[in-house]
Amino acid sequence: MMNDLYGPSDYAPMIFRKDVPKEISAVKLSKWYDSLEERDKNRLSRYVAGADTSSKAALIADMMSRANAEGNSSAAITLGEFAETQNFAPAERFRIIEEYILALFEKDDVCKAKEMCLRNLDIVPGILPQILGKDGKIPEFMPCRNRLIDIMAGVEKDYEGAMDMLDRFNSIGILSDEDLAFRKQSLRVHRLQRTFDSIYSYQFTE
Repeated sequence: MMNDLYGPSDYAPMIFRKDVPKEISAVKLSKWYDSLEERDKNRLSRYVAGADTSSKAALIADMMSRANAEGNSSAAITLGEFAETQNFAPAERFRIIEEYILALFEKDDVCKAKEMCLRNLDIVPGILPQILGKDGKIPEFMPCRNRLIDIMAGVEKDYEGAMDMLDRFNSIGILSDEDLAFRKQSLRVHRLQRTFDSIYSYQFTE
């Protein structure tokens, strides 16, 4: 059955409209692309050429990654907002949200970034083998993990909550026992330093 979301033009095999990038047509997103304002089309145009067309999710994630690499968080957010309306497999969803978190954090939208971090943490248990890869190694950087602590400790100053979150990371397999101890100690030092800075600032103003 034809999906009305994308329209008939997307189902004409190997026929690409001149005003729609072939990569967009290849994954049946022409109707969405047509709905964008010219400003957004221009933002996205530099990231679509040669992007991964193995699936709709792959294209979106690849374009978001390219945009984030250039610091174009607005383009990545446009893609992330659209992706929220789509149905993807958990691993596909996870990859897209990781890029989305980076863009939101860069734009200082910490509330939405935190929401996305928590959403991805809920996905982790079901796709942990894919995250760890064949060698079973925990990634050194994961936006949903690293940026969440940045937000909780650095923005919200919720050190106790951040400590508990580190325990959660450890329990679901994305933080080793060694890193758990190290990062908890780092949080304690950061908290102590912030306390000293506050005292010094108060005394200086007095």
